[in-house]
Amino acid sequence: MIDRNYRSFYILIQMFFLAFLFTGCASIKTTSYFKPVKIKLGTFQAIQFDKFETEIVDFPEKALSRVPAETAALLATKDKFKEVEFGAIENISAEDTIVVLGEVSEYRPSSDISHEGGGVKFGEVSITVKLALVNKATGEEISTGEVNGFSSMGFLAKDIYESLAKEIVKYILEGY
Repeated sequence: MIDRNYRSFYILIQMFFLAFLFTGCASIKTTSYFKPVKIKLGTFQAIQFDKFETEIVDFPEKALSRVPAETAALLATKDKFKEVEFGAIENISAEDTIVVLGEVSEYRPSSDISHEGGGVKFGEVSITVKLALVNKATGEEISTGEVNGFSSMGFLAKDIYESLAKEIVKYILEGY
């Protein structure tokens, strides 16, 4: 009886240890680089996010809408612009509107297997999005840059989208 309880306790401790180990190693890393804004973003009343584009065949179609939609929703909570939308803004003049355009330029799905340093790597996900902030009326670029997301655990890939959105919002607020 004691032996069976001890074994159950031992298995439980191992499960907690493995869960701790995996969550500690499986962080999402996000980096970005943007050129400084040419015009302070606070001079605009609205910011419009369009669906991202890509030429990468196996990139998840849903993510092309999900990242800009999450970014718009997060930025809307900051109360900096009169209107923040994923999709067309019709009720504010084009002169007072910024459009955020994005293109997924690099993508490595968790199913890819690579060799590095003599070892085999799999289950990693990485995404690079090139962005342009554009004056809707003139088409003039206000700023350009890119955001990169990386996860060492493929099952956390969905969290990369949220991480990318937070990084984009951070940059927009810095240029406000």
